Amino acid sequence: MMHTAAMTDGDGFALSRDEPGGRAVYYRVGHGGLEWSHDPADFLTGRDRPVPEPGTLLALVHGLAPPPDATPLPGVRRLALGTRVRVEAGGVTVSRRRPVLPSGTTDLTWAVAEVLRRLPEGYGIAYSGGLSSAFLAVAALSAGHRPPLLHADLGLPGRHHVPPPVGALTVRHMPVDVFELLDHHSVPTGGLMPPLPDLEFPRRLTARLAGAAPGGPLVAGTLLEDLVSAKLPEADRGPRDWRLLTCEPFHLVGTLPSLTEAAGLLEQGVVRSAADGAGNGTGAGAGTGPGAGAGTVLDTTQDAQPVDGPPPPSPLGRRDLPGMTPKGRVALQTVQQASLSVWKDHLDFLGTLLGRADAGMTERVPGDHEGLVLPALDPGVLGAVATLPKDRLGRIAGGVFRNHQPLVRAVAGHRVRGLRRASSSFDLRLAAAAYLHRESDKIIAELERECALADLGLIDVAVVTGMLREGPGRADHALPLLRLLWIDRWLLNSTHG
Repeated sequence: MMHTAAMTDGDGFALSRDEPGGRAVYYRVGHGGLEWSHDPADFLTGRDRPVPEPGTLLALVHGLAPPPDATPLPGVRRLALGTRVRVEAGGVTVSRRRPVLPSGTTDLTWAVAEVLRRLPEGYGIAYSGGLSSAFLAVAALSAGHRPPLLHADLGLPGRHHVPPPVGALTVRHMPVDVFELLDHHSVPTGGLMPPLPDLEFPRRLTARLAGAAPGGPLVAGTLLEDLVSAKLPEADRGPRDWRLLTCEPFHLVGTLPSLTEAAGLLEQGVVRSAADGAGNGTGAGAGTGPGAGAGTVLDTTQDAQPVDGPPPPSPLGRRDLPGMTPKGRVALQTVQQASLSVWKDHLDFLGTLLGRADAGMTERVPGDHEGLVLPALDPGVLGAVATLPKDRLGRIAGGVFRNHQPLVRAVAGHRVRGLRRASSSFDLRLAAAAYLHRESDKIIAELERECALADLGLIDVAVVTGMLREGPGRADHALPLLRLLWIDRWLLNSTHG
């Protein structure tokens, strides 16, 4: 599949990215010419690699992805989805054009089965026991295939979920040491940006599962639920919104006084967190990346806050990690505002479906995912999702908003019961908390001895180590803390060569 197209004609040369997925492409325009490469390091002119800006480092700690076209190199841009760079005799032009999805079937199971039919024999399915991977298994059955379902037993604390069987497909259980996958001492060196556990954990886990596939690629259901999704305001609310009487949407304060106000609140798209500002992650990772804004409406009620009342609560899904210095907070705020503005413009340009796909790729799919097949990004699958009416994606029934209905119906048709409810991002947060709990003494000693982020004046080591000593109280910040450790280790390794 060609995600990036490089074309020549009689008048010039054009480079464009028309489909989500695939390897990243970087380019630089200068002196009437165009340079491009899959590796941004090819643009380095000296031996020293630039260190990302302080605000960028702290944004990564908080799970905020850099802008879709950003790199740490001056003049070098990442080719974003929908971007076209053309070189002609008169110069170089950079423009945007929203990719056009193919129109085709509305049968999502058939569209995914077609992707599987094109694969070589011997592929396996990464099977978590959740909705997306169970749907992939059902699609494989409809294609007449019998691939193994490869399940990673992570051994995390809490109740162990047994993945349900799907037809006659065989489930292979593979024990995986999550502490080995998250070890901050094994952070890859090199590169222009620090690696993050959000991407490195699934990459390493994919490598473990791919090794058990019987000679073919590994297929994963990543992003399927993101794309085959609707929001409550898009559901059929019935005549005069009567279904909202059984499905109270959400509150600002107390109880909504009337059905009219409930419907109006939905139209505004306003969501607020609890009065104490505690965030509740609603998207991938911590719910603070670009995907959290795909298709949502920003909070517009803060101007109505009474002047004598308490300050407005924080946006849902966002809590700053304690321990930043004043310098760090200013740097983070500056980068955050600029990044979110660029992401909003990019996602508005792409539209809801492609925006979710592109943001999800950025947040959760490793850049070097060779050997991993993601049917959700296939143009035929995207086209099938695009043709589905919103009221077929989600509905209000029995007082509950039920989402991902095409996936749910397909799986229910094969009588698959007992699906896992927790997301992969929940696994990562739980694994991060378990890792920090086990390694806290060693980590505290390391940070007190040497900390690159503290040397940059961005964090207060005493506050961070104090959080690590708190035990259960650090679970809420486990993933940002782990990102901090990974980034700090990458900086130290880069400094020491």
